[in-house]
Amino acid sequence: MLGLLGLWYWSSTGARVVPTLIELLKDDDPSTRIVAAEQLGHIGPAARSAVPQLLSQAMQDGSQHANTTAAAALKWIDLTTARRVMTYFIPRLHDADVQQRRTACAVIGSLGPIAKPAVPALLAAAHDPDALLRRNVLTALASIGIPSPPIGAALLDGLRDSSSLVRQTAVAQFAFTVPLSADAVAALTPILNDPDKGIATLARTALDKPRAGDASHIESLGMMLGHSSARDYALHQLAQLGPAASDALPPVLALLEDERPLIRYLAAETLGGMGVAAKQALATLQHHQDSDPVVRAAVSEAMNAIESGAVANVDPLTKELPR
Repeated sequence: MLGLLGLWYWSSTGARVVPTLIELLKDDDPSTRIVAAEQLGHIGPAARSAVPQLLSQAMQDGSQHANTTAAAALKWIDLTTARRVMTYFIPRLHDADVQQRRTACAVIGSLGPIAKPAVPALLAAAHDPDALLRRNVLTALASIGIPSPPIGAALLDGLRDSSSLVRQTAVAQFAFTVPLSADAVAALTPILNDPDKGIATLARTALDKPRAGDASHIESLGMMLGHSSARDYALHQLAQLGPAASDALPPVLALLEDERPLIRYLAAETLGGMGVAAKQALATLQHHQDSDPVVRAAVSEAMNAIESGAVANVDPLTKELPR
C-alpha cells in the first residue's frame, strides 16, 4: 500500500502532472482553472508546455481572478510571455469601461516586478476618477516595486486621496510591501492620529518597520536569499533599497545562476539598483550569458546603471517589450 501511494504521489507532482493541469485550465468551473494555474506557477519553467493555455486564460478568461492567477503563473514560467500579457493590458487601463480598467490594473499588478515597464502607464492611471481603480493602481505599483522613487511618490500622493479606501490602501503598502523612505516616515507620522483607527493602526505598523538603510534588516534579507521559498521576496525588497542593498551583493550576484528566470531577473534588477556600489559585480555581469531575453535586457540595464553610477530607471516600453 505504501509503495502504491508513493507511486501515485510521484506521478501526480512536478512536471509529470503538467498535462493534467493543462486540461484543468479548460474546465468550466473558474475555481478549477484558478487552482490549476496556481499549481503550474509552482512548477515553474518545467511547465512551459502550459504557456499557450495560460496566456489565453490571462487575456481572455471571463473571471478576473482566473486572469490574475494565470498571469502570476506565467511570470514563473516564461518572462517573455508574461510581458506579452502586460502589453495586452496596458492600453486597457484607458478603456471606457471601468471594469475593463480595473481588470487591466489587477492583471498587471499580478505580474509583480516583471511589469516594471508598465509603471508609467499605471502612474497615469493613478488619477482615474474611479476610486476602486485608484486603489488597484496603488496595489499594482507596490507589487511591481521598481523603480522605487516614482512608486513611492505615487503612494505618498495616495495618502492624501479624497477616498478613505485609497488612503487605507496607500498606508497598507507602506506597512506591508514597500520599504520606508524618509519622506514616507514624515508623511506617515501625522497619520498616527487619523480619526480612522484602521488607517492609524496601519501607519503605526509601517513606522514600526525597519528603515530602508537598517543594516540588520539588510543582513536578514541576505540570509533569506539562501532559502528558495523566500528568495523572491528578499530580492524584491532588496531591489527597492537601491545602493543600501550593496551589503548583500555576494549572495545576490550568485543568484544570476538560479534556474528560475524570475529570480535571475530580480537579481539583475537588484544589482542595477545598487548603482556604482555594485562595481565589483561588473565582470560577472559582462560574462553572464542568459538564455532568457528579458533577463539579458535587465543585465544590460544593470551594467549601464553601475557604469554610469546611476540607479536603474524605467526604460521606454519599446526597449524591453516582446514584439
